[in-house]
This record gives sequence, C-alpha cells and structure tokens, in this order.
Amino acid sequence: MGTEIISLIILLACIILFVTHVIPNAVTACLGCLAFALTGICTLSEAFSGFSNSTVLLMFGMMVVGIAMEDTGAAKLIGKWVQKASASKEGLFILIAGTVSAILSTFLSNTAVIAIFLPIIASLSASSNMNRKNITLPVTMGAMFGGVCTLVGSTPQLTANGIISEMAGIELKMFDYMPVGLILFAVYILYSTTIGRKIGASAWGKETATEVADNEAQQVQEIVVNKRKIITIVIILILVIVSFIGDWIPAAATAIIAAILCVITGCTTQKSVIKNMDWSVVFILAGCLGIATGISKGGAGDLMSDLLSAVVGQNTPPIILFIIFVVCTMLISNFITNSTAVVITLPIAVALCNAQHLNILPFALGIVYAANLTYSTPLANAQTAMTLVAGYKFSDYIKYTWLLNILVLLTIIIFVPWFMPLSA
Repeated sequence: MGTEIISLIILLACIILFVTHVIPNAVTACLGCLAFALTGICTLSEAFSGFSNSTVLLMFGMMVVGIAMEDTGAAKLIGKWVQKASASKEGLFILIAGTVSAILSTFLSNTAVIAIFLPIIASLSASSNMNRKNITLPVTMGAMFGGVCTLVGSTPQLTANGIISEMAGIELKMFDYMPVGLILFAVYILYSTTIGRKIGASAWGKETATEVADNEAQQVQEIVVNKRKIITIVIILILVIVSFIGDWIPAAATAIIAAILCVITGCTTQKSVIKNMDWSVVFILAGCLGIATGISKGGAGDLMSDLLSAVVGQNTPPIILFIIFVVCTMLISNFITNSTAVVITLPIAVALCNAQHLNILPFALGIVYAANLTYSTPLANAQTAMTLVAGYKFSDYIKYTWLLNILVLLTIIIFVPWFMPLSA
C-alpha cells in the first residue's frame, strides 16, 4: 500500500473522529501526528513540529494578552461602556456592541470577547425592555466577523497559515485578511441592524428573554478597576498592533514579547495564564499542523487533488474551483468546527493549486472566511454554541442566518478574487 493511500486513510480516520467527538479533538489531532510518524510517512520530529511552529506561538502569545485584558478589568470596562452608550435601545446596542466586539476580536480571542458580552446582554435584557434573543446572536456574530480581519483573530486563520506554510512554503501576513474582512463586516452590520432584526423577530417572536436558573450568575459583576494595570495593558496592546503593522520583527516574536510583558508588569499572572488558557485549542492547532505535514509528505493532498480534477476537469475555470471550495467549506462548517473544516478542504485546495499553477493565497482566504462565517447551526463553532444560553431553538439559527449566509458567500466570491487574482 502506497504512502498516498496510507496518509489518506489516516486523514479520513481523523476527520471521522473530529466529527463524531468519540475522543477529544485535541487527542485526535495528536493521534493523527503519531500515526504519520509510526507509519514512517514522516519522522517523529516532523509529525510533532507543529508544537514549535511560529503560528502556534503567535496564537499562544495573543491568548495571554487576552487573559490580561480580562484580569485587569479592561475588557469588562469596555463592555460596561457599551451598555451605557446604547441607552437600552436594541438597534443601537447591536451597532455599538457588535462593532466593539469586532474590534476587540481582531487581536483577542473571539471566544473570550463573546464570554465578556454574554453576561452584559443577560443583565441588560433583564433590566430593560430588550429581548435577549434579539441582541445575543447579532452581537456575538460581530466578534466572529471582526475575528476574520487579521491573522490572529481566530484559530482557522492560524490553522490555514500553518497548512500552506507546511505544504507550499508560503504564508499570509497579519493584515491580508483585512480588506475583504472589512467588507464582510459592513455586510454584517447592515444586515443585523436592518432586515436582520425583522427576520429575527419573525423567527423567534416577541417573547421575553429566556429566564435562567440562577439570574444572579448572569448579572455583570462589579469591575475592580486598577488604572495602572489598565493603562499598561492598553499600551502593550498598542505596541503589539504597531509592531504588527510595521512588521519589524516576526509576528510570533511580537506576541511572545507581549505575553511576557503582561506577566512582568502584573497585568496577569503565571497562575492565571495556566488556569484560563484554552489548552485544547493549542493542542488542536499544533496537531493539525502535524497532520498537514503528514498529508504533504505522504501525498494524500495530491491524490485528492487528482480525484477532484478528474471530477471537475482539468480545464475548469479557476473561479469555478474557487466557488466549489468556498461552498463546500461553508456547508461542512455548519456541522463541524470551523478549524476542522479548514483542515479538510484546504490541503486539497493547495494540492490542486500547485497542480494547476493557481495562486494559493486567495483560495486560503476564501476557505477561511467560509469556515468562520457560518452560523446556520449551533454546531458550526463553539462561539455560536455559546449563544444557546439565550434560549434559541435549532431552527432559529437557520431562519435568522440563511440570507446572511448567502450575502457572505456572494461577498467572498466577488471580492477575494478582486483583491487577489486566482491565477498565479
């Protein structure tokens, strides 16, 4: 049995385990690395090279900064300001909170940003005439749309960057996602503050917000403000952004320096980092990069590329191939985590681009946008699943997002090739 078939079998086994959750996804990712090493497709150090990959270090550093934002009270202070500025008006709250959550998510974990806003939304809906369902999903979606604007905004970008780095030796830069990301964000804002509000009200009616078992647990806690620490973390965040823009030192090095400064200055502690770090995400990303190495070394990507080429034809226009990958990724991502969707579709796209001499970068962008911005089921990603606390039914997600999904799809198809030509 050739290495192509063996590596394909390993990949398919990993996909099944990712989808079924028989074992934790972090364990699945590590088992995939181990399988590639034990079958001799790549060495043990190559299979687990993801754990020293600059992409993983970049994500880790920025997650520490996010923890520091939470520990200092800076993040909750921002949320409290949003609540006050909206004057308890649903449309205005969606606009302000959605925009703020998007801005925060460009450099911080969107999961953390959503976790900050959920209790604020619960408290506001309990103390005003706002319907909790009308504001929860739109605001949390803002964090997801903001998260696709930079390389560090969410895990799928980092996963994609690691895959194309391992398979093609190229990488996307920090702000390559920004141009189309801003257009997608504009689409989200227009939708959520206009027709989306009418669609939402029709989907779940005008009922009052769902009661929670322990309402006190949902209230926004009093914020302990330490002005020195808040000023310090803001300065650190500004320096990080300036370094990312200037590109004077590698982005991963910037993130690690920022993480160290957060601890040294007391904005967070080693104990807090260990406790609050989402270690499963770190292991999943590192493991997926190892799987990508195995796919490249074993030739599974080339095999799948050949099969796809046989189905669609060698002379299929690049835009048609692009649409196929974007649509497939969007469909898949409704039922499995967005990073897993990227792991499934991007290696095939990379191999196909190499075979047909197409530009890999726009395909990577399109796949990442499609994986991130899918909300038709709460299975799409952990961030969407978090909104279930508002009492949404499974069908509510489909009713509210079907039109937005179409708008997102059209935006990706039109603007990604416009900013980055598909032909090499």
